[in-house]
Amino acid sequence: MSDRISKDEFRKTLYKLRTGGSFSNHEIDEVENVFRGDLRESGGSAGISKEEMKRGLHYLRHHPENHHLSHDEISKLEENLKHYL
Repeated sequence: MSDRISKDEFRKTLYKLRTGGSFSNHEIDEVENVFRGDLRESGGSAGISKEEMKRGLHYLRHHPENHHLSHDEISKLEENLKHYL
């Protein structure tokens, strides 16, 4: 466990959600768009911190008009991301 979710760990999370059958390719793209900036950081701030994860999930929960994820899918995403923190 670390204090950040690496790019590889994020990819593993998305793969698990896609192959588990609950996320479509479009929904995976939407999740990637929310966290894209966090994953492009370099050095010590590379990856997704716990605070960045919370902000991304908050955005998804409070702006349902901007994506196609259900409440249950956002909860699954959170559960899978927390595995790496």
